[in-house]
Amino acid sequence: MTFAKAFADTYRGSIAFLIACPLLALVPVVFEMVQHVVEVHIGMYDGIAAAKATEHHPLRLAFGMMKVLSLIVPGYWITRFLAWRDPRAAARVDPRAAVLYAGVVAFHAAFSALQLFVLPSTVGVLLAGFAIGQVISGLVPAWTVAAALGNPAIGPVASARLMLRQLPFTVALMLATILPLMIPHYVLGAAAIFAGRTLLWPVLLADALLVGWLCAVMLAAGYVAATRAAAAAGITLDPPSRAAIAA
Repeated sequence: MTFAKAFADTYRGSIAFLIACPLLALVPVVFEMVQHVVEVHIGMYDGIAAAKATEHHPLRLAFGMMKVLSLIVPGYWITRFLAWRDPRAAARVDPRAAVLYAGVVAFHAAFSALQLFVLPSTVGVLLAGFAIGQVISGLVPAWTVAAALGNPAIGPVASARLMLRQLPFTVALMLATILPLMIPHYVLGAAAIFAGRTLLWPVLLADALLVGWLCAVMLAAGYVAATRAAAAAGITLDPPSRAAIAA
């Protein structure tokens, strides 16, 4: 699979999910909007000085952690939809897959909590955290996909081994696919500071909807990269009982 095809498949998959599962797609949108409500409450959009002063407000960080989880949990149903293209199978709670995917959520939650609440917010630490985060994100997609599909054969170590040869491709794909949406996301965040009370909420709503799409793109990129790596290794990430799960 070429990089161009992987990029296109990521966006096609994300859009297909948004159309087929609109209610599930709104989960990160709701949590993003809740965080915006909190940000307005603490006065974050009252000006540049206020934005800087409230950037690390405890209330914002707490709800920010909730938002992080809202970007991870949808991987369960987004992955299942991309694998089976069946909205009902995507939304169905399979006990084995749910338990496996809970491990994925716990892993990412621990890493995010470390960054938000433990490590200092210095430039060096932030850059190091970003770099380490990109490497981790490039090594765990196979685990994420296998867990969501209910396949216990691919854990974090097996995923890292499988994805290691594809790491540069995977990191480049994940960065390239989110960049077209991250830029307007930050632009809207800046615009909210200068929007005034009349346009503030429309700008924040537009940003929340954009984050919903961004979530689907991030997870779709991981799915595309994982299935590409699995195909190159001659294996499948689906569990042996795939037909029974999707039925």
